[in-house]
Parts: sequence; structure tokens; C-alpha cells
Amino acid sequence: MKKVIVFLGLLVFLTSCVPTKQFCVYTHNSMLDNSKGRIYVMRPSSMVGSAVKTSIFCDGVLIGNTGNGSYLCWDMPSGMCRIATTQHKHQTTALGTAGEEEVFVVKVTPGKTYYIRQYPRYGGFSFELMSVADGEKAIKKKKAPKVNYVE
Repeated sequence: MKKVIVFLGLLVFLTSCVPTKQFCVYTHNSMLDNSKGRIYVMRPSSMVGSAVKTSIFCDGVLIGNTGNGSYLCWDMPSGMCRIATTQHKHQTTALGTAGEEEVFVVKVTPGKTYYIRQYPRYGGFSFELMSVADGEKAIKKKKAPKVNYVE
């Protein structure tokens, strides 16, 4: 029984150690500009992959790092954008080429909000689009990122 308690304590410690940081303007608390769309990438609280930090890129620019039960939020101008995830640090031109990397394409419409769930899978993480209702509900339960960005 003591081993189980120690294991659970260690697991809780490890899952709380992965910080979420955002490296661009955090727009969650601001009004949405009618010429842009808003993108949320959220990661569920899960035992699987909970101690793994992943980097999120949008059109080759590092947006931030996600941890267990957290999210990132930023605005994009209308048009196509590529959202990618990786656990590695490398030049972003190769994103999506390794087996554990995933790319998700969004056609951003002005005034629209996109909720994208990042979920663990064997060998990495994948994305899926959520409904607006599910996204708004889920975002309330997530930890906001620490913003490491200044204009």
C-alpha cells in the first residue's frame, strides 16, 4: 500500500511540473478583432503523456509549450495557417516529418473562434477540432499559460 501511495504522490508531482508558457500575445481576455480569428489549443488533464511538454507552432512561429490540463490562445489574420506540435527542438521547416509530430491546418475566418484539442497518442500527440460549445466548456477547467512575451 505504501508503494502505491508513493507512486501516486510521485505521479502528481511529475504532472504538476510541466509549465505552460506562451511566447506571443495572449488574447483570451480581449475582444476579438473582426479582421482576425481566435485559436485555442488545449490539452486535457490525462495520465497518459502528462509529464511531457510539447511545443506548439503556428506557421513556423513558436506559440508556446503546453503541459497537462492547459491551453494557449492567440489571434490570426484570415487565411490558411498550419498548427504543429513537436517534442523536439529543431528548425520548423521540417515540422510534421517525424513520426511523433503532427500538423493541423485551419482556414481562419474573421470573427470565428477555433477550439483545438491536443491529445496524446502512441508516439506523440495529435489534434482534433472541438465544437464551440465543448471548447468554451473545456477552457474554463484549464490552466492559463504563463506569458513570456512583451511588446
